[in-house]
Amino acid sequence: MDESFLDYLKRMSDEIREIQKNSAAESKAKMDRFDEQLAKSREAFDQRMREREEEARKSRQEFDQRMRENDEQLREFREEFKKSIGEINRNLGGIGNTQGEIAEDLFRRNAKPALNDYGMHIDTVHHSLRATGSREYDIVAVNADQAVVFEIKTKLKAGDIAKFLQTQLPQFKSAFPEFKDYTVYGGVGALVMSKEQEIELSGMGLFVLTQSEDGITRVRGPKEPLIV
Repeated sequence: MDESFLDYLKRMSDEIREIQKNSAAESKAKMDRFDEQLAKSREAFDQRMREREEEARKSRQEFDQRMRENDEQLREFREEFKKSIGEINRNLGGIGNTQGEIAEDLFRRNAKPALNDYGMHIDTVHHSLRATGSREYDIVAVNADQAVVFEIKTKLKAGDIAKFLQTQLPQFKSAFPEFKDYTVYGGVGALVMSKEQEIELSGMGLFVLTQSEDGITRVRGPKEPLIV
């Protein structure tokens, strides 16, 4: 018996629903596979991020450790540097004192013959002359009625000269009353002195002791001596 038109429509409807049902199942399966792959990718991504964060954390720890070590090394270096600078300064101070003592000893030994050659007869040279409560005078060359008071330095500075002229030399007779009736002159001496400075100092009325290149102590006398 031939299929009726209604049966045909029913059969076609059933087939369409089956197709739709199969398509939905396939779509769901595809979506499930996609979600599964996405979940795996996300898990892999999260794992890589955790690994990188761990690496970054370790790197920060290593960096912080290196910085702490560097800070400690820098602190130790600074301490050693400060100690070295202190030692150098102490040594330089000792060298300066030694040079000053050398200059005083040299001119003490040579002041008398140098002044005698200049024409001022000297009987005695006092070294490091000090009265109670007064400053020490490096060299005092004396005869019967004259005294030349010298300030001796390795290298004379303007401050040294000013202090000597304004304070030390004017106080000499009050510090040593035994020279109150003497004619007292001022003088300076230095191992290192330019010709210009030598001329300038003698022009100020001072006797100037210098050491020549051949090792001879010379005296440059002033045209108008400064008398205390």
